[in-house]
Amino acid sequence: MKKFEQFQDMIGRLYPETIITNNASDRRTLSRTVTFQVTDECNLCCTYCYQINKGKRKMKFEDAKKLIDMLLTGDERLGNYIDASTSPGIIIEFIGGEPFLCVDLIDQICTYFYDKAIELMHPWATKFCISICSNGVLYFEPKVQKFLNKWRHNLSFSITIDGNKALHDACRVFPDGTGSYDVAVAGARDWISRGYYMGSKITIAPGNVQHLFSAIKHMVELGYKDINANVVYEKGWTLDHAKIYYEQLKMLADYWLENDLADDHFMALFENDFFKPKEETDVENWCGGTGFMLAMDPDGWLYPCIRYMESSLGTSREPLRIGHVNFGIAQRKCDKQCVECLNKIDRRTESSDECFYCPIAEGCSWCSAYNYQENGTPDSRCTYICDMHKTRSLANAYFWNKWYRKKHWKQRFKIYCPDEWAIPIIGEEELDMLKELSKEDQNET
Repeated sequence: MKKFEQFQDMIGRLYPETIITNNASDRRTLSRTVTFQVTDECNLCCTYCYQINKGKRKMKFEDAKKLIDMLLTGDERLGNYIDASTSPGIIIEFIGGEPFLCVDLIDQICTYFYDKAIELMHPWATKFCISICSNGVLYFEPKVQKFLNKWRHNLSFSITIDGNKALHDACRVFPDGTGSYDVAVAGARDWISRGYYMGSKITIAPGNVQHLFSAIKHMVELGYKDINANVVYEKGWTLDHAKIYYEQLKMLADYWLENDLADDHFMALFENDFFKPKEETDVENWCGGTGFMLAMDPDGWLYPCIRYMESSLGTSREPLRIGHVNFGIAQRKCDKQCVECLNKIDRRTESSDECFYCPIAEGCSWCSAYNYQENGTPDSRCTYICDMHKTRSLANAYFWNKWYRKKHWKQRFKIYCPDEWAIPIIGEEELDMLKELSKEDQNET
């Protein structure tokens, strides 16, 4: 299926020399994300928001400036946590709350970063991306429009839409309880109408899984070509949810096939390289929250990811900090120990044997910060999504084998999900149908 090119893939394509490294021990990725939480204030009160401890704090430009200076000058106070030699591209991300409540500050930070990078002839001057996800409420404000127009050539921008109006307005509401669908969709439609890419992110939770098909169908009707969706990692999933999920995915598969959407649309829920065993030597951590990202809160504290912040954890855990803009990363003993521990985490260390040797381990994801929130350490995987991952593997067998047959290809999607896992979710008769679909036809090419 057609997929929008990610920033790091673009870096690799345009600058192939950046892929090569002579140091096998490099924690190398083609782009790193540095997140500025410019405020923890929001103009919506979404019911499922992971930021459970919002306030009205605002970041000071001087603090943002300190971090940018350290990043661009290779300040020794950052240690080897992040630099251009191991990360040739950089994503400057802005979040809230609602980030556009501080649009002037965001523009000031972007301008300073760009001007400083040019002044220093830094490689990030030509290899940076600005990323913003907004609720869309302030999209048509003149200051926001001015910012979007100014940075449009280096901007990855999205407005969160959960699907159709009923589903969106059930969760994404203003403080008075009214829905935000109309204003969000108006902004998304305007951006798309100008010919710009609009990212998507549909969050699937126990309370809305029954609306998945209608939600994604609605996104297609709105003009989205690249549709990302995932189930939440949090507890609450049951076998009944898995059964609903399968039926919704099967309806979505039929819709995709009947309308030939696979040729020019990307749907993240259908991945033909997933749902098989992983090599034992493949211990790469799925989540970047163990030393591959960097985030700063409005008070200048530095974290491995926004989900480790006080605004996300509330009172359930102490914030997991790795430094501050006034003294850098891993300069205090506790911060240094934290970074060292994060660097040692990989798929083997944080996985039980059941997870590590799972026959459908490929494509199974997790959130290291949520591991910390639930288990007190990032190095212990939460497994609440197991049944949902099993279900998705079965739905992918349905979609891909129907797709291959439609194209008259011999290729087949192999079912690795064990019968004893599949039958409680879809039943024996449905499983037999999937197995029949997976058989090759000799007359196909």
